[in-house]
Amino acid sequence: MSLGHRNHGRIVLIGAFVAALFAACAQGNHVEQPGGGGGAGGEGGGGIPPGQIGGPCGDDVPCEQGDCTVVGANKFCTVPCPPGCPDGTYCAIINGDSICVPDLGSQCLPCTTKLQCLNPSDTCLRAPAGDRFCARDCTTDGQCPNGFTCLEGAKYPPKPDGEMPDAGPPDDAGDAGDAGSDDGGTDAGPTKPPQGEAYKFCVPNVPFSCPCSEKRDGVEKDCSNSNDYGTCTGVEMCNGDTAKFEGCTAKVPAAETCNALDDDCDGMINEGDPNELCSAEGPVPPHASWVCTAQGSCDLGPCEPGWASYPPGPISNGCACPVEMGEPNDLCANATAAGSVSDTAGSSLTITGTLGGANDVDVWSFDTVDTNEVTTNSYHVSIDFVAPTPNDEFVIDVIRGDACTDTPTGGGAGITSYDWCVDGKSADGLSGEVPCANDGSQPVHCNNNSTKYFVRVYRKLGAQGSCTQYSLLVTAKGGDPCDFTQKCQ
Repeated sequence: MSLGHRNHGRIVLIGAFVAALFAACAQGNHVEQPGGGGGAGGEGGGGIPPGQIGGPCGDDVPCEQGDCTVVGANKFCTVPCPPGCPDGTYCAIINGDSICVPDLGSQCLPCTTKLQCLNPSDTCLRAPAGDRFCARDCTTDGQCPNGFTCLEGAKYPPKPDGEMPDAGPPDDAGDAGDAGSDDGGTDAGPTKPPQGEAYKFCVPNVPFSCPCSEKRDGVEKDCSNSNDYGTCTGVEMCNGDTAKFEGCTAKVPAAETCNALDDDCDGMINEGDPNELCSAEGPVPPHASWVCTAQGSCDLGPCEPGWASYPPGPISNGCACPVEMGEPNDLCANATAAGSVSDTAGSSLTITGTLGGANDVDVWSFDTVDTNEVTTNSYHVSIDFVAPTPNDEFVIDVIRGDACTDTPTGGGAGITSYDWCVDGKSADGLSGEVPCANDGSQPVHCNNNSTKYFVRVYRKLGAQGSCTQYSLLVTAKGGDPCDFTQKCQ
């Protein structure tokens, strides 16, 4: 036998031995590389020597086993899978075939698109916390590194409570194939995974984000702070030097206060009871409440019924001015009925009120009754301020009869006292009903002068406003002498 034939036979025997060794070791999850396995020394795919399974190859570097296959932008020695792949490689679908490709460290690389992942069957997914990562193909054998689970891309990310979703499109459209879940499907898509395409990928276990590492330095993901008040979210960044996510920007949830900020991170500001939101400002103002403005400041809120905030002062004063019941009574149409008074002995009416604002007006109404005294008439309507004393603040408008007007004029407007009388006799004998006479020469009789009155109380022009209470005394039996030239009509 020639030397050439001996060498050829030796190569065949070695090839047969290696093939037998590969077949024997291929029953498990991994196949040992001849001569001690990959990952040590050499160059190219994951440190696997050229020509080895997962190592680089080319026209001048033949593969000792398998085929020289284009994987992405380079060529590597590959063998079909399953069975398992040698250390340093994993089973992935390339051009429709499942083959052992080199582990180039693509898992968890930062990415924005699958083109940044190092093997063409890997994909770029978004974790629940918002960080994106390269996820390697595990469609054929379901094998993933420790800390990762093989999951359909359409079922990732998991639901907020950690439960895996039923189905849904991958974050990077088309990266994980177009497969729907095999749970009955919908009219919107297929019910079975595609053949010859990667649709399962290695995704991180709880907490569902890839661990911080040197290769993920600078990656940001969502973070949160929670307590009894709520949950606030922010972002934190991977520090490659410490291998930790650091610097969470989420604030600590707190009780809502009046500050135009979302203290408890529920998407609303300044919500809640204003008296609680403004508790830091001090006690609730007397006879009032706090109000929280849209700008986040505390101001005096509505006064309790029967109270006014006048004159203006510190918020701490609250609503310290008591006002009469029946407010608002600033127009003839909503005048407060004060009762009635007659010209009988001892009959009187006191009207008491407070002007709770600079432009406040109180309108009162009352009835006067002229009793039948047969031969004489003591009817004499008198309206006078009895408080405050002295009165430098208030004036009245008096309207006799039902025709009330909110803009009166004449002698009954802007006065401090009023009289209308018949309890006397004018010098010419033509006015007055004391006594009642009809001697044939003078048409003087005792008439029924009963009528309704309206009184408008307001501040005189230029007066200093106060919360001073006023009182008006009303009688229908006079008190002042009946002066027909001044007070009687």
